[in-house]
Order: sequence, then C-alpha cells, then structure tokens
Amino acid sequence: MNQDPFNYFKKFLFLILFIIAFTFIGQAVVVAILLPIYDFDVTAIFNSISAQDNRTIMLIVQGISALFTFILGPIAFGFWYDKALLNTLRNTLVADKKQWVIAIFIIIAFLPLGSALLVWNQHIDFPSSLASLEASLKAKEIQLAQLTVFLVDFQSTGEFLLGLLVIAVFAGIGEELVFRGFLQRYLEGIFKNVHVGIWLTAIIFSAIHMQFYGFFVRMFLGVLLGYLFLWSGRSLYPSIIAHITNNALTVIGVYFNKEELLKEMANPFAAEAPEWYIVILSSILAIALLMYYRKLYLNKTEYSLN
Repeated sequence: MNQDPFNYFKKFLFLILFIIAFTFIGQAVVVAILLPIYDFDVTAIFNSISAQDNRTIMLIVQGISALFTFILGPIAFGFWYDKALLNTLRNTLVADKKQWVIAIFIIIAFLPLGSALLVWNQHIDFPSSLASLEASLKAKEIQLAQLTVFLVDFQSTGEFLLGLLVIAVFAGIGEELVFRGFLQRYLEGIFKNVHVGIWLTAIIFSAIHMQFYGFFVRMFLGVLLGYLFLWSGRSLYPSIIAHITNNALTVIGVYFNKEELLKEMANPFAAEAPEWYIVILSSILAIALLMYYRKLYLNKTEYSLN
C-alpha cells in the first residue's frame, strides 16, 4: 500500500457518498415495488413502513435497502472510482477452502465469549450526571429489541427463508464488502497500519448500529472479522461466511425455539452470561482455531515467496 494517505482519505469519502446515493436509490426502488401492492398510494406505503406492523413488507424493505446500500453502492463505487481494489477483491475471493470451514467454527466457538461480553456491556452503569442519557439509551435498546422480536417472529416457512436471506445472507455479504473489503483497506492506507485499520473499521462497524448496549460485542465481532479477512490473504469469503453464520444462527435458533428465545430477546437487560468455564474453554478453542487459521495463511505466504 504505497499510495499517499490523502488519496485513501478521498476514496473513503467518495465511498460514503456512493453509499448515501444508493441508499436513496434503494428507497425509490422500494416505493416503486410497493406501489402496486398499495394501489399506487404513496402515502399508504410510507404509513405502512412507519407503522412497522407488516413483517413481510419490513423484510422486503430491509432486503432492498441492504442490497442497494451495502452491495450495489460499493460495487458501483469500485467500478467507477477504485477499479484496482475491486479487481483485487474479485481476484482474491478464492482463499484456502480449509479457512472457509475453520472460519465457521471460529465464529461458533467465540459465541459464549460474545454472550458474556454482551451481558457485561448491558450492565454498564453511567455516572449519576448522565442518568438521563442512560435512560434514553436503555429505552432505545428495548424499543429496538421489541422491533427485532417482531421481525424474527416468523409465521411461515416463507417468512423464515426471507428473513434468513435478508438478515443473514444480504447483511453478511454487504457489510463485509463495505467494511472489510473497502473501509478497512482505506483506513489502513490512511494510518499506514493494518491493525489500526482493523480496529477503526470495527469501531465504525459497531457505531453505525446505533446501539450502545451492544457496542462492544459488535466491535469484537468486527475485529475478529477483520483478522479473518487479513489472514485469508484478503479474501472476503471467510469473513462473509463467518458473518452469515453469526447472523444465521440467531435466525435459525429463533425459528426452531421461538417461545424461549423471543422472550429472552424482548428484555435484553435480563440476559444471563454463560457459565464462566464454558466461556473459558470455548475461548481457548476459538483462539487455537484462529491461530491455526493464521498459520495456514503464513505457510501459504512463505511458500509463495520461495
């Protein structure tokens, strides 16, 4: 990475502009698709979206928005403004297939630690001078939890498959393309440090979700995905597969164990951390798998240089 940091900064800004532009295009496409359903009444469309009381419509809206914001927008940006990086991402898609499988087991093995981190995050107390801010953030968290409960309370196999596509597949592909594929590389170039790029990308990745009481666990996930991307030789496949796995486990778990999980999700502040020994043992396994994953990359790199 030998470009001037300012060039990376410009690309970073243009990427954001493309994402914003395609977000608006996606919204226009949503309206166009929903027009026949609502007898070409635009007001009825916006009222329905605002009411958030139709699960299928919400999933369709979320899916189209994700497609345009996180997939088509970045691809268009890369095609018009950074074709070299886009070609690099396309040409390095095929990593060591062992890493694809290991990435799945790494994300699963880290789940207990993630759960413990989430519970710790949800029990952070603010100073008394910030009591109103704390109350506001907790109210927002509960509101989003209730919305999530409604969104994943699938009433049919069709809704479940649509939810799996939108929440797991589209999110996994799109967010990895944006954050690991583009942002991580640009932040690495701006600061001339790959680790700074990974951590800053993870912070931004978590911050855009606008949930303080899940901030640290999402940041942890972002860091993990960042190193999966780096140690795959910058192939997006392992991080995409890991991201999809992480989201899909929740969707599948809710579908097959709805009564228990939806009740837990409705009150995020009542969640309990896994037993400490489960967290420790699973984390040791996850770290061992991560080191093996990294070793595969280093061995391949050393071989390619010989």
